[in-house]
Amino acid sequence: MVTGKSRLRCGDVAVADDVRRAVRYGWMPLIALAGTIALESGERQSLSQAVDGIQHSFHVSDAAIGWLPAAMIIIGVVGSFPFGILADRMRRTLLLGAAMLLWTACMGLNALAATYVFLFLTRMGVGVVEANGPAAVSLVSDYYPVKDRARNMGFYQSGALVGAIIGLIGGGVMVGAFGWRWAFWMWLPIGVGVAALMLTAPEPRRGDQDADFRADALALSTSGIALEGLARAQLPPPRRTGGLDYQKATVREVWRELVAIPTMWFGVMSLTITAFLLNGLQFWGVPYFKRVFHLGAAQAGGLTALLGVGAALGVLGGGIVADRLFARGMVAARVYVVALGSIGATVVLVPAFISTNLLITAPLFFVGGFLLALPSAPGEALVSDVVVAELRGRAATVRSVVRSLAAFSPVIIGAIADVIGLRLALAAIAPLYAVGGVVMLFAARHYPYDLSFVAAESGRLRSDTDPSPPPAEPDV
Repeated sequence: MVTGKSRLRCGDVAVADDVRRAVRYGWMPLIALAGTIALESGERQSLSQAVDGIQHSFHVSDAAIGWLPAAMIIIGVVGSFPFGILADRMRRTLLLGAAMLLWTACMGLNALAATYVFLFLTRMGVGVVEANGPAAVSLVSDYYPVKDRARNMGFYQSGALVGAIIGLIGGGVMVGAFGWRWAFWMWLPIGVGVAALMLTAPEPRRGDQDADFRADALALSTSGIALEGLARAQLPPPRRTGGLDYQKATVREVWRELVAIPTMWFGVMSLTITAFLLNGLQFWGVPYFKRVFHLGAAQAGGLTALLGVGAALGVLGGGIVADRLFARGMVAARVYVVALGSIGATVVLVPAFISTNLLITAPLFFVGGFLLALPSAPGEALVSDVVVAELRGRAATVRSVVRSLAAFSPVIIGAIADVIGLRLALAAIAPLYAVGGVVMLFAARHYPYDLSFVAAESGRLRSDTDPSPPPAEPDV
């Protein structure tokens, strides 16, 4: 760890302390983490390219094929529980590196499958390993400063978009040239490469970035200009007291801690509601353009891609905008970006679905895709901001379980479409995104206090392990 000299000043109080600063880790760890989510997203897309070949080889129905991704979701939710616990108690880079090696082995077994049952079982193995999100989210939070957390969450999540492109294009080429098994073979060298990056990545110390944020929030230079890493806003004192030994905490104590974080729960409810529409559009987008505008498969796919392009810009843009506002002193900036993006998406998408004019719908779809994805990075950042580093893995597991409810949206939208048609079904569901935004607004008054609690706890834990004292709280 590196050490820097910091001078604290507030009114007539000035205190000088040696403060250990968190290490700067650079871009490579973020690239490695983005690689893990790229593998998960990409192989699902390449699986879709292998559907015809699998059916031809094993003579199974569409329903049987549909169980291949469905079983992975169910197993992935179950697998997130042990992964969340391990993410809080062991070296996370080792956990992710080992998971990626196991994932690669399972992909090889997928390619070797001689029966549908064997393929189904090995797909379940892939699902267990893909429950590694808690460890990845925890690492992103500890690698990079709090002020840049939303932006870096966006870069991490953009790995899913890169993986999807590789899976769709690369999977199509490999399956077309060599057969369906190459939808799995193609990932082996990439999986080994990502595993190697994770295994060689440094393991950050938990909570250092949050403790630095606390130090910076207390430390002003003599000229009154904020030190690096400081959002120029005064955090309020925490509303609750800490002191728990998080490493030895029981399940009940951990649950009590998580329940006491209102920001996290408002955030989880909001992101679950908004993911409902996004998942539904990913599934029903192509059929929508086919049925409403009578387009062919290629044309419908191309127009649906407008949603994807807009979403890619939204994932990156949401994090950047939220962090810039945060750095300018708007403490709840991440809350507001999520809320406004969600409400704006409804305003744009409802007329897009109601319209039967393609010249109106297409550009609205692009803007709607941008607004749909805008909350993604700041939303993930803010629910990480308000959880102490030692509990982020288990908190991410809880969030994953709740948000998995959004996976049922294609079924619900399909049931509504059977009654009123797909176009009106999507128009009727679109206002849910605004509901998610309104729910997020309830987090605005809690977020500064929950953020302050995490900063204070991180400072306490740092002082327990460091010989040098933390910054003193000045009298304001």
